[in-house]
Amino acid sequence: MCTCIEMVLSQSYISITFLMMYGTMWLFDMKFDTRVFTLSYILLNYTRQSCINYFNFAIRDLLNYMAAQKRIRTFLLFDESERDYRLLSTSFNDIVEIDKVDENLIKRTSEVICNLKQAQWEKNGKFLLKNIIFDAHPGDLICIIGPVGSGKSSLLQTLTGEITYFDGKVRLYGSFCYVPQESWIFSSSVKNNILFGKKYNSKLFQRVARATALDTDFVQLSHGENTLVGDQGVMLSGGQKARVNIARALYRDADIYLLDDPLSAVDAKVSKHLFDKSIKHYLRDKIRILVTHQIQFLQNATKIIVLDNGEMVQMGTYEELLVSSPLFAQLLEDINQHEQEQEQQQPISLLNQQSMIASINSENDNVDEENINSLTQNLETKQEGTVKWNVYVLYIRSGIGVILGFLLIIILFATQQTIAIYSNWWLVTWTNDESRRHHQNSTNCVAIQDKKIDKIYRMNSIEWYTYRDRRFYIFCGQFVNEILIVFQYSFIEL
Repeated sequence: MCTCIEMVLSQSYISITFLMMYGTMWLFDMKFDTRVFTLSYILLNYTRQSCINYFNFAIRDLLNYMAAQKRIRTFLLFDESERDYRLLSTSFNDIVEIDKVDENLIKRTSEVICNLKQAQWEKNGKFLLKNIIFDAHPGDLICIIGPVGSGKSSLLQTLTGEITYFDGKVRLYGSFCYVPQESWIFSSSVKNNILFGKKYNSKLFQRVARATALDTDFVQLSHGENTLVGDQGVMLSGGQKARVNIARALYRDADIYLLDDPLSAVDAKVSKHLFDKSIKHYLRDKIRILVTHQIQFLQNATKIIVLDNGEMVQMGTYEELLVSSPLFAQLLEDINQHEQEQEQQQPISLLNQQSMIASINSENDNVDEENINSLTQNLETKQEGTVKWNVYVLYIRSGIGVILGFLLIIILFATQQTIAIYSNWWLVTWTNDESRRHHQNSTNCVAIQDKKIDKIYRMNSIEWYTYRDRRFYIFCGQFVNEILIVFQYSFIEL
């Protein structure tokens, strides 16, 4: 848009300035002089380039200012909020001011404190969570269970800070890692998906691979851990994506792990391996808060929190809840039945996943060296410089054809130049008429042979001002036509 405005100003600069100058003189009934027209034309051509450049700079700066002003205004109109202590640094050297009354403490170990009265997505919206109270320390495994839609994932999102409107106290001391239920990967190697920007540590990487059963996949994949996955590489199954997702979290080495049912995408055998090797053993010294529907893991939990309609209805160990809560026993039965139905619909096993990888690699073995190298990441190329002339030719050819396209450009350019020349001639004629009119009034000349000049001399005041207005209106019409032609010409050039 700025380029188009720049072209319009460059082509119509003289006409715009003359319209402003002669419009002012016409409005205030000032005397016209041919010498003024000549001198103005020379000066305007001399200052043309500098005025256009500075005006374009002003337009760009104005647009940038308006965009920045809009962002700043949006930021300043946000609701005021107090400091949120859920997201704290991994450093515990600073004093954390939790409460001005009695909680000025220096925290040296990771901890989770949740005293949640109520929480909702929107201010004054419907309550999602209420009356949830618990705490967690290193080594604790807290399992959160409940019916579908009971608020299990919302509780984790409250802990991470996604749900900002809440009443109560939620404190996370130490670094935390959130593992979503829906696994995701980006187009890169498996190794980069696990590292996720962290520095590579060979021993740590191998430990994580064994804990998540990815070491067997690395053997099957043609390029091992360097195999490209995603849109430009090998397509992983849902179970493989889930294990890469968990491996990424383990490699972060955080203090607190919030696990939103990451085992739901794998079968029972792989799920048991991931729970025993990753969650139970590898993260044994961490705080683990696990949302799950798999009841076989509940016996290993330090605490079990039962949610229903966003409210904590039970909390305790597996044995305590099994004895004291009929609701817990009924919930276990419902979850077990639901899991059995899902297993019957989608029977997926670790052997099937490995056979899928093997079949992919058996096909890749028959591909030539060029196709194998295509699994490596493609580098994007970028070329900078001016637009080549053949691009304009292709643009015109794809639109209306080569001959018609060039013919249209020539016609528009010629029309614009014709209108500009005619406008200048019109201004000169108008200026001469003004000069003769005012010269007659001052010198009382009588012997005039030119009929046109004689006609001007014989006009009364009303006729003269009507003639003068018509001159100005015609010039305005010529100016509008010139601007329209220049706009069309500039759009075609762009």
